[in-house]
Parts: sequence; C-alpha cells; structure tokens
Amino acid sequence: DAATGWSALKHILPSICPRLGNDLIHYVFPQAPNIGVTLNGGERVAGWFDILDWPIDSTTRDDPIGQLKAVRLLEDTVEKIEREEGIPAHRIVVGGFAQGAAVAMLASYSRCNRGKEPYAACACLSGWLPMRKRFPENSVVAETTPLFWAHGLYDENVLIEQQVLGIQKLRNRGINVTARTYPVGHESFDSQEIIEMAEFLDDT
Repeated sequence: DAATGWSALKHILPSICPRLGNDLIHYVFPQAPNIGVTLNGGERVAGWFDILDWPIDSTTRDDPIGQLKAVRLLEDTVEKIEREEGIPAHRIVVGGFAQGAAVAMLASYSRCNRGKEPYAACACLSGWLPMRKRFPENSVVAETTPLFWAHGLYDENVLIEQQVLGIQKLRNRGINVTARTYPVGHESFDSQEIIEMAEFLDDT
C-alpha cells in the first residue's frame, strides 16, 4: 500500500490505451498511513486498516472501525480533487491493491448510503470484499459504478476464494463486475492484467 509501488501506472496505462494519457486525466496515488497491525504484534507499518488473520480467506475477521476510517481518508482525497481540480466524483475512478482494493470497494458501493455522488468505476487488484455479511451496497451505485476485479489464481495472501465470494455477492446486488483471473501469486502480476484493466478504464 505504498504509493510509490503503483505510481508507474500513470505511464503504463496510457502506453496501452492512449486516451488514458489525456492531459485532463489526473492520476493520484494516496499513501496508506502508518498504523499498528495486530498480525505484526502491533508494529506500526503502512496499512489502511488492521489485519487480524492471515492469509485472507472466508473466515478472516474484519476491522470495521479501521475500514470505515480508511474510507473517510479516501474520501478526503477525493474531495480535495473535486475542490482543487474541479473533477466531480462521477468522473473519478477509485481502485487499489489488496487492502487498498478492499477500501476502494467499500468506499464505492456505500457512497449513496452516505448521501454522496457515485464514482465512475472501481478497480480491485488482488483485494477482498470487507464486511461481506453486512456490506452496505446501494442500488443506485449498482447501476452506475462498474467494477474491474483482477486476482491471481495462486495468490497465497488473499486467497482466490475471496474473489469468488465477493463477485457472487456484488453481482447478486446488481453490480456490473468484470472479473479476471491470472496464473500468478500475490506479489506478481500478469501483463494481460494491466492491459485488461487499461481497457476497462478506457471504456468507462
């Protein structure tokens, strides 16, 4: 969840779909704060919320307070973009990797429940659906915010079952999900993954 790990996307995505290099498009890569993580014995590391179990599977416990706090941090970033760049939320795509992806989905699909305008789309890379049993999705968002969800078949940290369970729930709620899997683990990616994400964003 370090911003520097993904900032190269602002160059890679336009190389695949030139329209993503338009001068009117702004790429922002928020940095996760340093927090105490239970799994690390309370050590402070970069993270959006606490991790209580490992690997992330269907039995993993949530950190709802931390996850909702992370949503507020993301929305603070969005509001700054709206204010300083004049870009409305319905033209903003949010996304992330692992924890960042979980926060992006929670922020995206509970927007209208908090009286906020839906985002243009959401991109999830190797993430999971947090608070799955009580996920606060909204029918208005389901119709307006499509999701791209990419996951490694051999992901040893966030197990592939998380994609299966998450997609099933979101599709049952009417969300348009583009789901892709690739023959890679957690810390690697398939070039096709970036190509298909670029194409998804280009079509959004």
